[in-house]
Amino acid sequence: MAIAYNGGLNRPLKHHLSTIMHIHRQHASKHMVVWYWPVRVMHWTMVAAFTTAMLTRNSVLDPRPHIYAGYVMGGVLALRILYGFLANDLAAFRRFPPRPIKGLRYMWDLLRGRARNYLGHNPAGALAIYAMLILGVCTVTTGYTYYEYGFDYDIEWVKDWHHHFAYTWFWVVCIHLFGITAGSLAHKEFLPMVMVTGHKVKFEERFSLAAAGLTLLMLFLRLLNLIVLLFGGKGFILRK
Repeated sequence: MAIAYNGGLNRPLKHHLSTIMHIHRQHASKHMVVWYWPVRVMHWTMVAAFTTAMLTRNSVLDPRPHIYAGYVMGGVLALRILYGFLANDLAAFRRFPPRPIKGLRYMWDLLRGRARNYLGHNPAGALAIYAMLILGVCTVTTGYTYYEYGFDYDIEWVKDWHHHFAYTWFWVVCIHLFGITAGSLAHKEFLPMVMVTGHKVKFEERFSLAAAGLTLLMLFLRLLNLIVLLFGGKGFILRK
């Protein structure tokens, strides 16, 4: 009787556990890990530092926000490059080597609506990443050099090159954002959200352009709120 009683009690429990595991496996099969948290933190920190530096580039009365943004960018760039050499995930440099011919072919296929969907960086995205990293290092280096030695030595040319590198970097970012938008529409997935959650949803799930636009708007507002706080403002996003 005891054996029959325990067995009868365990059958519903086993059934519930089996159901829970099945739901978990279904959920896991639809979501694939792409970017781990260090990559996401570095990415959005660079976005915030770059945006702050560009908005304060002509600030003469108080250049400190621009300078601090440059220091933050320099530190994060160093960490990202180190991570790229040491990591073993999709953000490792060996996982997306620079291939200009494949990058151009991918962009052509994207315009024709025939581009392959990559789990990590596509060939065109890889070229943009390397270009932004190189331009970032050049911009930070020339900015630091002019800030530290520009008042003691006649190195106005360093300031000029700092501007050239920064604006070239800006246009590469714009091209990168255009590629992200085109890729999101072509593959029916909101790519900026992947850098927020770290997960990529399998392609058969529905893509909502309205939800993507709302998410992008929220990210923009949060970034704008961060900039307001950096300038000593109160911010406009209330926290409970």
